[in-house]
Amino acid sequence: MAKFKKILVPIDGSKNATRGLDRAIEIAKESNAEITGFYVFHLPLLAGVKYTQKMKNEAQEKAVKAIGPAMKRAQKAGALFKYKTGGGHTGSEIVKFAQKGKYDMIVIGARGMGGAKETFLGSTSNYVMHKTKIPVLVVK
Repeated sequence: MAKFKKILVPIDGSKNATRGLDRAIEIAKESNAEITGFYVFHLPLLAGVKYTQKMKNEAQEKAVKAIGPAMKRAQKAGALFKYKTGGGHTGSEIVKFAQKGKYDMIVIGARGMGGAKETFLGSTSNYVMHKTKIPVLVVK
């Protein structure tokens, strides 16, 4: 197996993200790699919508609920873990962050939607897989 030094794992608190984190932990332990859990804040997309303090506080609470358990899970397994946050469109933020941080691999949990649903609704894992040049492991 290839040796990795830096693994990016998008974290959102879901079971899917946890499956991705678990696989990243296995890989990281084999390679002595560092995992970065990355949480993306959802920002308003409509022009003229002001990002209020209440919205910021709620977003911060969601981030803590997602990152805290992920950090504990990784540390309990003996993996090196740090976290970062970003804001905007989830898929594009993951791609930009991974490129900028020169990660060796992205490990992302997927909902497991198939066929037509994914074609019409899209998915973050599908977006990341097609928009980055970094190797992506999609965990279902």
